[in-house]
Amino acid sequence: MKDTNKPLIDYLDSIFAPYADIPATRELKEELSANLQEKFTDLKSQGHNDDTAFNLTVESIGDLSEIIENISAKNRETKATSATDLSAISLRGSDLKDIQVVDGEFNASDLRDSDFSGASLIGSSFKASDMRNVRFDAANLTDAKLITSDLRAASFVGADLTRARLLMCDLTKAIFKDAKLIDTDLSFGDLSGVSFDNLTIRGTSFKGSALKETSFRNVVFKDVSFKHAYVKRSDFEGATMDKLTYAVLQGAKANLNGVKIK
Repeated sequence: MKDTNKPLIDYLDSIFAPYADIPATRELKEELSANLQEKFTDLKSQGHNDDTAFNLTVESIGDLSEIIENISAKNRETKATSATDLSAISLRGSDLKDIQVVDGEFNASDLRDSDFSGASLIGSSFKASDMRNVRFDAANLTDAKLITSDLRAASFVGADLTRARLLMCDLTKAIFKDAKLIDTDLSFGDLSGVSFDNLTIRGTSFKGSALKETSFRNVVFKDVSFKHAYVKRSDFEGATMDKLTYAVLQGAKANLNGVKIK
């Protein structure tokens, strides 16, 4: 019966721990473990004690860090470039955290309850998709297109929505806490009940959007358009805006109590 050296197992565990979610590194670890246990047993049979056999076994494999990092890099590259056309399929409930996709296509797909937290989705398209309860927390959606999509109760906490287009979307009860809204197009959408509290919103369009009971408390507006938006029941308490934005909202019968004009 071959000797099994626990310190050797612990040694491999410590090296491979940061890459445990990558299948290729798991396979390498399993192969190394079998080979090294065999070498350890051979060294013991030659008369070496456990400590010496362990040290000689570890020395025989050299520095594994470069090999493992190369595998990890290839895995990241694959994530960034593969399967970018995922249109018209069901990905409901998928764990897509931290994926990297540039100009990907998720059009007309069922993405309900999926998690894109931390994902980089620059320039990607989600046109006419069902994205109810989707999480985009801390995701990079720069230049993304989420046109005519159902985003009810979606979460954009800390997301970068610079130049993103969310035209004609149902965003009822979506969460935008700490989101970055710069040159974002939210035109003709249903944003009823959404909170944009405490954000700085720059160059963004709410043209023609339904903003029933939408909260803009303490928001700083810079070059924002509310043309033809329904704002009669929106909350602008503590918001800061320029005179032109104030005039447009006043003409649309918004309640502007507590608004600061700069």
